[in-house]
Amino acid sequence: MSLSVGSSFSANTAHHNLQQTSARLSLTLAKLSAGRRVTSAGDDAASLAIGSRLGVEVRGLAQAQANAGQASSMLQVADGGMANINDILTRMKTLSVQAGSGQLSTTDRSAINDEFQSLASEVGRISSDTAFGSTNLLDGSAGALSIKVGTGSSPGSDTISVSPVDSSNAGLSINGLDISSQAGADAANTAISAAIDSVQTMRAGIGSSQNRLDYASRNIATSMENTEAARSSLIDLDVARAMSDLAGQQTRMQAGLAMHAQANGSQRSILKLLA
Repeated sequence: MSLSVGSSFSANTAHHNLQQTSARLSLTLAKLSAGRRVTSAGDDAASLAIGSRLGVEVRGLAQAQANAGQASSMLQVADGGMANINDILTRMKTLSVQAGSGQLSTTDRSAINDEFQSLASEVGRISSDTAFGSTNLLDGSAGALSIKVGTGSSPGSDTISVSPVDSSNAGLSINGLDISSQAGADAANTAISAAIDSVQTMRAGIGSSQNRLDYASRNIATSMENTEAARSSLIDLDVARAMSDLAGQQTRMQAGLAMHAQANGSQRSILKLLA
């Protein structure tokens, strides 16, 4: 190649290649620092669009899983209250059977009835006081609760309905029971037995809802894992491959600098010839 004082084709070529290598090196460093293969729409518009939608889906599924977990905790609170009510009713049945025995005097039955009435009051207190946040769980005031266990893409199948529970004295039909007489004790015995059956039925319903929520939570976890894997394959950076590319670009950068310096040196050679 001929030498020219006015311009240096080799130096210009080296400079151009050096700029391209520097741009690629900067892009690789930016991707490594962000941990993402796609940092802007210009990198891969389709992957960015699809990956962003999948990322939104993953965050929605995470909240749905949290909803299912909170609902399960709520049902555990309700079941704990129901378990205590069941224990109280068991004691009330024992007292009604005791008061129905003919060997007791009126005074004896009156003393037994005092405990019976206190226990009935406690059933009412537990039913009105058991709550999850501001939602009463056992007095029937909450109504049916719809738990969101999806991202809303399928409204008809994204919710699980939890049936209301009413374990108040009125709901269990134990209002006004009195065991201060033998006849009253016999009537209370029958009513308490029915109330215990009702409590067990309610607890079975709570248990069924808990199991359903547990399965829903597992399904959400599987969906999150697979969706996140799909998003990661589109957006996230393969660090090992990026590090390999970085090493190659750094080598080309050093070689380009050396070649650029050598090309510029040819101009100095001409000046030496003219000196």
